[in-house]
Amino acid sequence: MYPNNPMPIRYYQKTLAHTIPSEAYKPAYYKLLYMSIHAVWIFGLMGMISISSSWLCILFISVLIGFSIVCLFLYSHELSHGAVIKKRKVTYLIKNFFWAFSGIPPTVWDRVHNHTHHHTMNTPNDPDRKTHISEKNIWNDIYNLFIYPNKVIRYSLTIGFAMVFYSVKHTVAVFYSDAEKPAIVTYRPSYNKKQKRKVIIEICYIICFWLSIWYLIGIEKGVIMSAVCWVSYSSFVIIFIITQHLGRPLYKDVADPLLTSTSVIIPRWLDRIIDWHSFHLEHHMFPSINFDYYPQLSKKIENKYPQKYHRIPFFKALKDTFKNGVYIEDPFH
Repeated sequence: MYPNNPMPIRYYQKTLAHTIPSEAYKPAYYKLLYMSIHAVWIFGLMGMISISSSWLCILFISVLIGFSIVCLFLYSHELSHGAVIKKRKVTYLIKNFFWAFSGIPPTVWDRVHNHTHHHTMNTPNDPDRKTHISEKNIWNDIYNLFIYPNKVIRYSLTIGFAMVFYSVKHTVAVFYSDAEKPAIVTYRPSYNKKQKRKVIIEICYIICFWLSIWYLIGIEKGVIMSAVCWVSYSSFVIIFIITQHLGRPLYKDVADPLLTSTSVIIPRWLDRIIDWHSFHLEHHMFPSINFDYYPQLSKKIENKYPQKYHRIPFFKALKDTFKNGVYIEDPFH
């Protein structure tokens, strides 16, 4: 079904670099405005919760907060790749603020996603891949059955908790030794002492961030609001993320974005809201350009590699992820 000639990412970057306009590499400062609007909107909704006496209203508002956290997560993703701001010190301070909404320490995200997943997608060293049959154990039996899409429990609602578990398991993994990792973590990047200290500080900041919110709107309302908005955020994000790699084959060595990634087709208005994250294959080729240029890049890739380019309707991609078993075969390519 798939061409068996995997190529490294640099090969595609070299052949397609000339098709990308220079403006795409300029910082997209204006996206900080979008992020700030979402943050203000979230705090405004939290203020409404603080004065509301209707639990039905509080639950509804909490779902709205969850959707805005989704948007902040996606914009923070672009921010983490240096596409919004180029200065690292300034970016780090801003990342800490915006990642706190989704509870992810930015250093963990950078190590797991930017520095590892982007170079290893769908290979054994990918922290985002499904678990191999050779890694079968009781903890993976439970985790993969309920948290990953599979054909045993089709369309399980527990998959909606995946992003919460993702954040927790990779944050906990930071404090394991380099020779060890939690069973449900497929790959753990290494962390030096400085990075571990940064993660501890970031965790403390996130805890203080949310405890302050609980104090201001009330502990009971804060706990309920946090639970609902985080489950909503996790569900919205994961139903999209699982389409990006899980329906594609695994490889032993080469992380070819055309063979291991999927771009999905969704309404253009929705793509604008979610910062063009439907173009995931394009993102793996050029992660640090302004995401607004991905639709343009998509056409270039499709023209250049029509046999390998994989962009399909969203619901087909989603359906494909539920054709997998609880475990996936060890790669043999």
